[in-house]
Amino acid sequence: MDPRFLHLLESNIAPTPLEVVAIQAEVERLSSKTHPTQHDPVLEAPLGQYRGILSPIRHIPSEIWGEIFYFATPAAVNEEDKGDLIDICCVRSTWYEAALHAHGLWANIKLAPLPEGKQYIYNNLISWLTRSGDLKRGLEYRSNVWEDCDVDDDDDYPTQEGFCPCRSGGNCMWMEDTVVARLMTEGPLLLHRVSFRNMYPRCIGNAMRSFQVAESGSSSTRPWSQIQELKLGMHTECWQGSWDSSSELPFRLIPPSVTSLLICLPQYGTAFNSKMECPRAKIDIAPAVLGQLTSLVLVCNWGFLHIATMLHHCRNLETLRLEFGFGFSKQALLHELDDSHPFIRRVQVEGGIQLPKLHTLQIYDGCETPILFLQWIKTPALRYLDLETTGSSGSICPNWTEALDDFVTRSGCARSIQYLRLASDCRSSSEESEYQRYFNGKTGLFLSSLSSLKYLTFTNLPIVAVLRTDFQNIEDPWNHGWLPRLQSLQLLHCWRHPHLNFDQLLIWLRKRGRQAPCWIHIEECVHDETLKGVEHHLRTISELLRVELGISFCVSAGIEVQFAQSLRRSSFFWKY
Repeated sequence: MDPRFLHLLESNIAPTPLEVVAIQAEVERLSSKTHPTQHDPVLEAPLGQYRGILSPIRHIPSEIWGEIFYFATPAAVNEEDKGDLIDICCVRSTWYEAALHAHGLWANIKLAPLPEGKQYIYNNLISWLTRSGDLKRGLEYRSNVWEDCDVDDDDDYPTQEGFCPCRSGGNCMWMEDTVVARLMTEGPLLLHRVSFRNMYPRCIGNAMRSFQVAESGSSSTRPWSQIQELKLGMHTECWQGSWDSSSELPFRLIPPSVTSLLICLPQYGTAFNSKMECPRAKIDIAPAVLGQLTSLVLVCNWGFLHIATMLHHCRNLETLRLEFGFGFSKQALLHELDDSHPFIRRVQVEGGIQLPKLHTLQIYDGCETPILFLQWIKTPALRYLDLETTGSSGSICPNWTEALDDFVTRSGCARSIQYLRLASDCRSSSEESEYQRYFNGKTGLFLSSLSSLKYLTFTNLPIVAVLRTDFQNIEDPWNHGWLPRLQSLQLLHCWRHPHLNFDQLLIWLRKRGRQAPCWIHIEECVHDETLKGVEHHLRTISELLRVELGISFCVSAGIEVQFAQSLRRSSFFWKY
């Protein structure tokens, strides 16, 4: 090895352009001395070293390394992830510099109560968050889970998420941890997001009360008074509180600065001892706080009335996501829709709860409640509509087409909707019964009224029957064509394999004619052999669509439906 290049061999420093030329000359010189059929370790050792110095990996910019580190670490760093990130920084100096300049790595931290006698170091928390630069910072605090505890008595060993010493008569974890409270009351850094996960409602209340007690500074400059995103994850199987005790509930402690709110309430069965308690319970959020929200995520299976009462004050809401969950019976649901309640009568007289700025609406789970809930609201500015149902409760409401048409007509948003997704997370054994429940002969006419629709997705719905009986007969009196702006059509698990017959789809698309350039994706859970059997047919359809109508067409095998459902449910539902 030439002494001029030893500093490169002993580090990962990228060579200069002049050094690259000199090293390439050395590689060519050594390569000319080696025989392709003979092994000469004396020559091959330095040759390998020179080629290593010329490796492209040395020339990756530090910004790219920072992006790699960012995607390789969780969004919120906990104690374990912190050690992994420090290990990355210790590999080489350039990686350390790259990590320091990747501000997103340091913007979110995740904390949990430490063992008795230990506390977080205040200055270390400040130092870590300071590295985030000008990015918005976030703090997630979760309760202990059973892995965090070390006790000898198996009978007292906590087995449920949401463990806190106050469960067994001890002090609440927030009474013991003053460092986090100090960060939120005295800290020099403003936090944008605060999240509580898997905690008792009273523990969240204790935390929020401790944040409101400042030893110095005015209330307007405290970090807690400046947060904009707040997540209250109250799910726990062993909560022993009472919704009649307002002193234990955190809703009135939400700071007025919050514009984005997520609330995951305990399940109906664990929050109440009887059906009579639920109607009397209150989600007591100040109307002023609700009135300034622009984003709301609510996971609640307590029934419509609680949700509607909150939405009545959300005049500035722009995005809304509701997850009703399971466990609310069909009889209780129908009882709530009875117009004997004064608030329900008022909503009916007004034609629904007015949400004038709402542009994104997502409603998931709860049998057929996505469609039922639409009769409660009016959304004139709606652009994004995503509805998903379990579809397992039977027909307890009008079919989807008429309910959707009534909602869109009442809201006056037919010309503003650009994205529509209709999905069921299970498939019925009878395609005809599913067709009668979700669609009818007016489905095509309803979709044709959405003149601005660009993205349309059906998942686990009997769309084949609709293609066969409805879409072929669409008559457009304005001669604008059917969905003239459609850019993407996805039919996910809508066929009943192994009968993958796309002839009806081809006929329908030819009836539609050439509109804007469109991409069509069909996904089915089929074996590769099934797709191979219709491969020639699919290739022919794809070429016809491309030539005749300018449509890009593809078919994929997809994944098992049950596996996809488990992934979706594990990502959000009842996990806060």
